[in-house]
Amino acid sequence: MAYKDFPNTGNCRRNKVLSQLPSLANPLVLKMSPAAHQIDDCYTIADFEIGKRLFTTHMAVQLVVASPEGREIGSLSQLDALITGYDFEEAIATLVKAGLDVPRTNLVCDETYEDVLYKIIGRTRLGDSKESFPTLLGQLPLLDLSTDGVDLTVTATTQRVANGLNLSPPGSEADNWKYTCRLWEDAQGTGEEPKVTEACISNFPTRFRITIQYCGVEASGEGRNKKTARHLAARRVCERLNLRLSFSIV
Repeated sequence: MAYKDFPNTGNCRRNKVLSQLPSLANPLVLKMSPAAHQIDDCYTIADFEIGKRLFTTHMAVQLVVASPEGREIGSLSQLDALITGYDFEEAIATLVKAGLDVPRTNLVCDETYEDVLYKIIGRTRLGDSKESFPTLLGQLPLLDLSTDGVDLTVTATTQRVANGLNLSPPGSEADNWKYTCRLWEDAQGTGEEPKVTEACISNFPTRFRITIQYCGVEASGEGRNKKTARHLAARRVCERLNLRLSFSIV
C-alpha cells in the first residue's frame, strides 16, 4: 500500500524511508523545551518535560504536608505564584554542594535556571540509579511559605477573600506574574500583540533585561532569569496603561 506523499518503495527500502521521518518531526519537537536544539547536550527534551511535572507535584505535596490544615488547605491556588518566586539558582547550587550528579549547571542560549533544574530532575529520575532521585528531592529547598507574614491557612484565606484582599502583599514581586496574564488578556481584546525584546546584560551574575512595547507604551524589567524580568516589565506596562487586575486573575 502506498501512502500519500511517500513513494511506493516496497519493503526492501522501508528502512531508508523511515530513517527520514525524524527530520520531519524536529520542528515540532523544538517547540517543547528551551534549548531543545542542542543535540549534543547532556539533557534531553524528556528530561525537561518530566522534570517540570515532578517538581510541581513535589512542591504541591510539600505545601499540603507543611500546612496545619493538611489536605483541607486552600493555598494550593497560590502554588504557581510561590514557584515563580522560587530561587532556582540557589536550588541548583544546593544540589551541587550535596555532591549529586549534576553534569551541567551553566545556562545555554535562552535557558533560565528554572529550565536547568527541571532538566536535572528529569535526567535523575530517568537515570539508572533508583536511589538518586529521592535523594535529590530531599535536598531541594522548599517553597518560601512566609509570604511576608501572610497566613495561608483556610481560615485566613476565606477572610481575605471576604475582605477583597490578595493573598500576597500589595506590590510584592510574587504578584508580578498576574500582570503578564493581564497584559496578554488585554492584547487579545485589542488585537495588538505586545513586542518583547530580550537581552542578557550580565553573565556573572546572570541578569536579563526584557523590554515590552504595547499600545504606544514601553517598559523594561530586569531579573536573574527571563521570567522574572518579563513579569516586571509587564507590570510596568500595565501600570502606565492603567490596566487593573481582573477578578479572575486576582
